[in-house]
Amino acid sequence: MSLGKRIREYRVKRGLTQMQLATKLQMSEANISSYERDKSAPPSDKLSQLAELLGVSSDYLLAGSVAASPSLQELELELSEEQILTLAAHRIGHEGPLTGQELEQIKLALRIALAKP
Repeated sequence: MSLGKRIREYRVKRGLTQMQLATKLQMSEANISSYERDKSAPPSDKLSQLAELLGVSSDYLLAGSVAASPSLQELELELSEEQILTLAAHRIGHEGPLTGQELEQIKLALRIALAKP
């Protein structure tokens, strides 16, 4: 699969139109269309922004390969609980550090979601 096809696939998976994606990247819709048709490739700064918006790595967009992800246990050894929750919040669009109250709300939501019925 080509770079353009991967961009299109993940744009559609994220429920974004070409115009919406272009707006988020501060580009024209024609740029996105050109990338998706493999007529041109995004510059490196836009590629990394594009990957972040689409929830994939730049490596995946370029080569279709996904590096092995560390296990949760490996992450827990390297990151504190607060860092893990902050990374998760940033992944869904939260900006900046989490307050103590936000951290507690996320922990409560996780406990509820993981509770056995």
